[in-house]
Amino acid sequence: MQNNEEQMERLTRELEEAELFAQRLRAYIVGIRDEVTGGHTGRALSMCNQALTEIDSATDVVAPSPHLKEPAGLDADEACGGTRE
Repeated sequence: MQNNEEQMERLTRELEEAELFAQRLRAYIVGIRDEVTGGHTGRALSMCNQALTEIDSATDVVAPSPHLKEPAGLDADEACGGTRE
């Protein structure tokens, strides 16, 4: 039973992290849109680069976690949207 509780806690933490990540990306999108609307394309491009850097550095949020694939019975291809052969 402890294993299920630990898994639920881990999943909850990962979902919260993913939600925070999505909120940060939405904030970037709003800010970038405002900069473009205001004619500040250089600043908008800089903000795009910042967002891309954050996405690249957040692989734990963007890519499925290996410890979640195994309990779900998924291999790496399936977890990334592929099919099982």
